Amino acid sequence: MNNKKVLLAILGVGAVAGGGTLATRALFSDVEQSGSNVFTAGTLNMTVGGADGTAFESFNFTNLGVDGQVSGGKTWTIVNTGSVPGNLTISMNNLVNNDNGCNEPEAIVDTTCANPGPGEGELGAATTTTILLDRGVGDVQVVSSNLATASQALYASQWVTSAGVVTIPAGESVDVTMTWATNPNTYGNEIQSDGLTFQLQYDLVQVVPSV
Repeated sequence: MNNKKVLLAILGVGAVAGGGTLATRALFSDVEQSGSNVFTAGTLNMTVGGADGTAFESFNFTNLGVDGQVSGGKTWTIVNTGSVPGNLTISMNNLVNNDNGCNEPEAIVDTTCANPGPGEGELGAATTTTILLDRGVGDVQVVSSNLATASQALYASQWVTSAGVVTIPAGESVDVTMTWATNPNTYGNEIQSDGLTFQLQYDLVQVVPSV
């Protein structure tokens, strides 16, 4: 055997031996597993005057002025029955003034009598309202408007401007009062038989912590 062949034979054995070492080597290892991890979402729920999941209340006024009663008010207790805090806002929806036809005295002064119907009534413009907020330290006026159809958006915007951020912590409540009144010095026969409808909506939105 010449030197070249001997060298190749030695290299070949070395390669086989090296491969055997890599195949049988083991690295130290360990495995740890956490216990059961549970993620549970919080809850956000609101009741208004005790009602939950339904229209909280409706009120219907007819023949205003027959008994001299042209003012009134209603207070709702709004409770956060969930487990996380929420910010409260209000809005006025579906505010419609109806003319409901015209008799002879109304027709003399009401220019819309030729087209009576939704949006043509004058009762809302003659009815002033306020929204009062009580966070436990007394009533604070946060909205002042009439109930003319064009005033609908003012309820939400004035609430934000005057009340600011109204946070109801979990399990706590605030009181909101709506008052209304008509001033006999500001209207005449144009509101005869007129009617108005509206919905007052409360929204409670989860407070997102700042990072």
